[in-house]
Amino acid sequence: MLLKLISFIASILLLFASAPTLPDKPDVLVEELDNLSENRSADEINGANGTRFYIQRPREEKMNAVNASDFGLSEENEDNFSAFQSALNYCAAHPRTKLVIDKGTYYFRSTNGLDANNCTDLLIEGNDATFVFSVTDYRFFIRNSDCVEIRNLNVDWNWKESPLASVVTVQNSNADTNTLDLVFKDAEYCDENCRLMAITQCDPETYTFGAKYSSKEVYIYQDAANIKSVEKISDNTLRVVHNGCMDNFENGETYILRHYVYNGTVFNLRDYSKNITFDNVNIYSSSGMAYICEGNSSHFQIINSFIGVDPEQKDKRCVSVTADAIHIVNTDGCFNISGCDISGMGDDAINVHDGLGYVSELNGNTLTLIASAMRLEAGDTLAFKNSKFENTDLTAKIVSVKDLDWITKEVIVESLPEVVTTGWTAYNTECNSGNYVISNNYFHENRARGLLLQSSNGLCENNRFYKTMSQAIKVVMDIEPTLWQEGTGVDNLVIRNNTFEKCNYSDWGCVIEIGTNIAGRSAETAVFSNIEISSNSFKDIPSTLMRTNNVNGLVFADNIVDTGDCFDSVSVQGRLWFGEYCSNVTYTDNVFVNSGFLRYKEIAQSDSVGVWAQINSQL
Repeated sequence: MLLKLISFIASILLLFASAPTLPDKPDVLVEELDNLSENRSADEINGANGTRFYIQRPREEKMNAVNASDFGLSEENEDNFSAFQSALNYCAAHPRTKLVIDKGTYYFRSTNGLDANNCTDLLIEGNDATFVFSVTDYRFFIRNSDCVEIRNLNVDWNWKESPLASVVTVQNSNADTNTLDLVFKDAEYCDENCRLMAITQCDPETYTFGAKYSSKEVYIYQDAANIKSVEKISDNTLRVVHNGCMDNFENGETYILRHYVYNGTVFNLRDYSKNITFDNVNIYSSSGMAYICEGNSSHFQIINSFIGVDPEQKDKRCVSVTADAIHIVNTDGCFNISGCDISGMGDDAINVHDGLGYVSELNGNTLTLIASAMRLEAGDTLAFKNSKFENTDLTAKIVSVKDLDWITKEVIVESLPEVVTTGWTAYNTECNSGNYVISNNYFHENRARGLLLQSSNGLCENNRFYKTMSQAIKVVMDIEPTLWQEGTGVDNLVIRNNTFEKCNYSDWGCVIEIGTNIAGRSAETAVFSNIEISSNSFKDIPSTLMRTNNVNGLVFADNIVDTGDCFDSVSVQGRLWFGEYCSNVTYTDNVFVNSGFLRYKEIAQSDSVGVWAQINSQL
């Protein structure tokens, strides 16, 4: 009866409400496979609403085999950098090579990055070998390459020499003296000279990121004044004097203390590389990220792979990679991540976006941009969004770029439209990390978010999300001027047939969030369009299921919502909230299990009467 009454009231209100026109569905990429080389096969990738592209792979039977041991790769070497780099140099000079690595464990201690540069039709067969890195700032570059496949390879960090993270329990916390004791689960990791980089509350039973309902943490390295002193007072205990940043830590709470955060990357795909495949590549640990894909790379895939704590080291390790698992930025898109198991990261599982620049100063044709992760090169074309984050169709061609510091860029353009002013944003039209498929993966038990989807034409389907600390999926334009600037808009995103269980475990947001953050405020327009969330299953929800704003054209349909009994029942549990800049929302045929008194959870909330009416009239 309540739902019928709400629907009737909403229908009456809807008669007096007006909404923006529903945007047309975008034209999608439909590639043809023409003139495929006899040395290659191709995987057909079918994405959102008819998107189609191909990722080419080398044909093994067409490759000429060489063994990495012929170049000096050996388990006996203290450092295998020179040997393996020699093998990669050979492959670059000899297209159609199959580089075979014998099964074994190989150590790398050089700060230089391995560099597969200008390789064509290269197959690296790992044979379940393990590469172990022991120093920070390492990378395995793939640059200027076409049709490279790496398969059956394991990658690890040398925990015996320097652990990536430790599980600690707080004792003797004293806010008056700004002191506390950190009791190490594994005494061998307790060292007063260890690096204290970040500390995040964790589940005291599973030692995975995020405690139930709580997400206390400090990124210690961001402020040198955070730690005053560290003293080892017993075999397993450090006494820490801090500046008050940990005063809210309570006795008995358990934390993951990271000794590294952004200190290395396993694979770095860049410089217009294309047709790159990682198949059955297992990354057990890294002092930074597992993958960074950038530099206008395109047509790449990570399939049948694992990023997580080595199953044989579960008793000793609490972290896989210390930052994002997969970070995709400023590429040419067309990627596929499927059939993977990804967990235990110190940050998001996958972050897909292109960079933005925040206009902080103007002087003639010179802009000062705050841009931490933006491609800026002479000859590229900038496009602008106004202070409301609306597209303006205004552009300017870059003449030169100068770094003023790590985040601030001085950009000279040929001609700057007069209306451009401070507070606007700019993005590079040469980058488009859209056209992608993320399917049949298992994302679980990591810090922060599961997926940050900030590019267009994406398909996210048949994935399992379990116990993410924060949002399982976040679609966002996010500008924190002194930290990061990400996301240029999303059009045509399909999220369907996924399961979400115990997500947002620490009650750090909601399960799915769509919205904007422009220096602490919301955009005053719809910047997302044509988003479909359908046929998903949500179970065990601690808070709001979804918060949505800045969307024109959203479908939320045929989903099953079961708030479960894992979390305490609260009024917002499992409910949906829509902001005032939403319009053209289809909200239908959803099943709410255990929806509370008079099926109250089914009634969507909104800051706008018109939006509230539009949604609830469909009940």
